[in-house]
Amino acid sequence: MRKKLFLLVIMSLFICVLVGNVALGEEEKISIAYIGASTDLPFWITLRNEARNRANELGVEFIDLTPPSMDAQAQKNSFDNAIQMGVSGIIIGAADSRAFDDSLDKASEVGIPVVAVDTGIDHPHIASLVQTDNLSSAKIAGQYILDHMTRPGKVLIVGGVLGHQTGDARKNGVTEVLEAAGVEVIFRAADWLPEKAYEIAQNELAANPEVTAVFSAWDPGAMSVKSVVTERGQMGKIIIVGFDGDPANLKAIKEGEILATIKQDNVKMGQDSVSLLVDIINGKEVPKYIPIDGFIIDQSNVDEFLQ
Repeated sequence: MRKKLFLLVIMSLFICVLVGNVALGEEEKISIAYIGASTDLPFWITLRNEARNRANELGVEFIDLTPPSMDAQAQKNSFDNAIQMGVSGIIIGAADSRAFDDSLDKASEVGIPVVAVDTGIDHPHIASLVQTDNLSSAKIAGQYILDHMTRPGKVLIVGGVLGHQTGDARKNGVTEVLEAAGVEVIFRAADWLPEKAYEIAQNELAANPEVTAVFSAWDPGAMSVKSVVTERGQMGKIIIVGFDGDPANLKAIKEGEILATIKQDNVKMGQDSVSLLVDIINGKEVPKYIPIDGFIIDQSNVDEFLQ
């Protein structure tokens, strides 16, 4: 009798442990690794914060593995670390869209879904891409420059990294509009580095007095161009248009130092990237591409965004 009672107790304990483990498995928290391009750029700070806020709303663990500055190798290391951690999914805002092939192969092998944000990555394991429609938005910037050039001349484009999907689209959109109108374009890659944008602006404005407008593919670069234009005493003679909608650039637009910028909705980008990834983890079908329209901010509407 005692033996039977002992066996019943043991079986009951076993069943309790088994049920408990199942319950724990069902309640296991989703974890997302977020790897942005940088921790020190306003655009990426806002995007990360909104992604974290959406993760909190959904009860998802948010692990920020973003390197301090734009460094493709550091991002790749973070990506590989996320795989080793066994996260449920990864969001990547690539500094270089060509740097992740073998890491994405590994993520595919272990079944960790990946969503790209801001920059497309040509790899079959990218489940979805959330980004500004960079080509069409850059065409808006190109037309805006064309409409506001005070005199005929050349346009300098200060770009990102050659071969980077986002930077190439912005360069191509502006170039297409301007060259179709017969405007000569000078392109220089600044690798998304403000200090390099400053050097390029110094050199090109000195060598090409015919430049009457500058387009920067990202707002910190536009701020570097502004510094050079100010130092050369050409404020009001050379128009500057940026891309992002960073607070510093909005202030410069308000003060008449920068003509305009293309606003990216980084709030929506951060929120949508998390929502999409959680849906994917939960087995739902999602669109492969979520384009978000950019639009012009200039003195006519800058107050709305400064607030």
